[in-house]
Amino acid sequence: FLTFISWPHRLAAAFIVGALASTWFTYLASLAFADTSNPMLWGNLVFIFSAAGFLIYERKTVLPAPAGIRSWLAGLDRADRWDLFLIAIFLIIATWMMFGTFGYSDGTLRIANHQWSDFGSTVSIMQSFAEGHNFPTEYPHFTGDRIRYHFLYYFQAGNLEFLGLNPALSNNLLSILSMVSMLVLVMTLGRALF
Repeated sequence: FLTFISWPHRLAAAFIVGALASTWFTYLASLAFADTSNPMLWGNLVFIFSAAGFLIYERKTVLPAPAGIRSWLAGLDRADRWDLFLIAIFLIIATWMMFGTFGYSDGTLRIANHQWSDFGSTVSIMQSFAEGHNFPTEYPHFTGDRIRYHFLYYFQAGNLEFLGLNPALSNNLLSILSMVSMLVLVMTLGRALF
């Protein structure tokens, strides 16, 4: 509803909208192949071919070639430079927070002491998508019970694990990018209003 104020604003909005749309599309495609031996594989293939077809179709819109990083930085005003500095701080703090509470080394998940109760149940949801057939979707711990929250997030984290990332990296990558994107959008809202 607003025009893009800056490249960080555009990238943050693109990540949030793209993650939501691609996750729903991949989940629904996987659900359509629930009776196959590997629904996640077929869901991902449908998404990849659909996304490639969409990009080829939309290729008519030609974007200008990006300027070099030095010329781009030289064209920034003081407020833009402070925004980039704050975004870098957001990224560093978010990365420290996520990997400080949930990590993976030597084939073992490392969960912070104060987070084990939450990660204990949600990692099983992620694993149920990455390793098994959770279509139609239900809690791995409680048979027949519907999932009521964090459903798409843990589907996408499980999908990233299915595609080759380790469990902590797939979970933390989504967490870091989502948190930083939301902070950039809040920062942009403040800039647009004031």
